[in-house]
Amino acid sequence: MNYFRYYLAICGMTLLLAWVNKMLFLSDTVYFNSFADQLTYEQIEEFIAQGKKWEWLGYVLVPVVYFIKFTLVASVLSIGIWLTTDRLEFKRLLEAASVAEFVFIVPMLLKIGWFLLVQPQYTLQDLQFFYPLSALSLFDRQALEPWLVYPLQVLNLFELVYWVVLAYQIAPLLARPQEEAVEETGFFEQSGRGLGVVLSSYGTGLVIWVAIVMFITISYT
Repeated sequence: MNYFRYYLAICGMTLLLAWVNKMLFLSDTVYFNSFADQLTYEQIEEFIAQGKKWEWLGYVLVPVVYFIKFTLVASVLSIGIWLTTDRLEFKRLLEAASVAEFVFIVPMLLKIGWFLLVQPQYTLQDLQFFYPLSALSLFDRQALEPWLVYPLQVLNLFELVYWVVLAYQIAPLLARPQEEAVEETGFFEQSGRGLGVVLSSYGTGLVIWVAIVMFITISYT
């Protein structure tokens, strides 16, 4: 099953990049520099110790999070396709979701390159909130309300590319039984065919998710 191979590949690449990110950037010095004005030396040491104790959990959660994400994306897309064609294509949509996810490997690589070559002096907050080619980069993060940070991060070029890749992959699934497959059409022509379904299904789900995160952020800040 192609989905399982893509799933393992994206999990493996994400885990590797997470490990590289930790080895390169998350030294004890970064924690002390980031929290020196807020916590005592002993509190920072305790914070670092707790982080190392539970570090394994972050790696374990990667495949779990991807499994949940791919399942949810495939579910909302299958609803959109079912409303359009009266057919359910859940398995093929799992594969589409896993393939499109490779788009988000690029910002992970850009982040590593940025803090290695462009901004070698950084804080933990810089690492946490950095997202290349996002709307957040147009604003001073310190001047923003906390609930605005996440939606501005989500509003980025890679999210747009992700939508286009999803649309391109689901376009053949939208063909009626009597129609010929659209495999030989151009990339943008084929993507346009599925973009409406992506916007109405995945787009709606993404807006709801962002609204939930914003509500939680407002409630606990």
